[in-house]
This record gives sequence, structure tokens and C-alpha cells, in this order.
Amino acid sequence: MFTMHVDDEVELSILEPRHAEPLFQLVDKNRDRLGVWLSFPAKTREKADSLAFIRRSLTRMADGNGFWAGILYKGELAGSTGFLYIDQEAGRTEIGYWLGDAFTGRGLVTKAVRKMVDYAFFELGLRKVNIQTSGGNGKSRAVPERLGFTKEGVLREYEYLNGSHHDRIVYGLLKEEWGKF
Repeated sequence: MFTMHVDDEVELSILEPRHAEPLFQLVDKNRDRLGVWLSFPAKTREKADSLAFIRRSLTRMADGNGFWAGILYKGELAGSTGFLYIDQEAGRTEIGYWLGDAFTGRGLVTKAVRKMVDYAFFELGLRKVNIQTSGGNGKSRAVPERLGFTKEGVLREYEYLNGSHHDRIVYGLLKEEWGKF
């Protein structure tokens, strides 16, 4: 299946049904930490949930409306990144990402997102990439900031997780800005 070489240790690979078990295990192992900022861990209760997610992602890919790829570190599934949608008419997309705790601190997400931005601009011909993060998630916010995205706004109390509301920070990057930081 489709893979993108990032560097000697990191590769992005379209999630396939064969990834359902390792994907579920990674989510399950990191459920509490991921669940602070993301809603999907609470909905991922068994391998079948991961398989259903992968199948939806493959359908979206076939429809030209986004996809999710595994972030592989030295061949091991470390997390995931993807295009939440692709709006060809408007020329934009949004990138999401997450990483298992054992793989943090290596720059894997920054490398993966950099590759996804390149793909969006130079392979898909898009004009804009957005990233949205929880206001309180400093590690997630550091990724678009490190890559030169502009903070475009705050969606106040946008999401309700674990009994509290969270602001959402919106970052954007235009094609002509890429590489100017």
C-alpha cells in the first residue's frame, strides 16, 4: 500500500486492515493520556473499532476526501496522522495527529506533519493547510508553531471532554508561506 519515506527511521503508511490490532493496542495503552485531548479513545473499545476506523479512512481515500496514515518508527506503529478532509474546490485540508507516549520527544509528529504538508501542497496542489489543537495541549500546539503556521484564532469552549470545555486553537499555513520560517 501507499507509503511515504520521511527519513531513515520514520515512514508514513496508509492504515490498512492489517494495522487494526497494533492500532487498537496503541490506543488502548495510551487511552488515558490521549483521552484528555481527543474524543476517539473513548470510542475505541475493541479491535473492531480500529478496523471500522481504518475502513472508513480507506473509503475517504478512495473518494478523494482524506486519509489516515500510521506513523512508523523503526517499523513499529508509533501513532497516526492524516487529512481530516480534502476540499479540492477551496484548495484546503486539515491535518490531525497523535502519538503513543513511548514515542514522544523524538520529533516524530513534526517530521510526519512536515511530510503531510509537502504532500498537500506539492502532490495534491492545495493552497492551505489547517491544524486545530486543544488550547491546553502545549505539545500539540508546538507542532504547527514549530513548522511556521500562523495562529488564526481561538474557538472558545469548542469541545467538551471529560467533564470540561476546551478551547480549540486554529492554525493555518498558505502554500506561499511554506518554507519561509
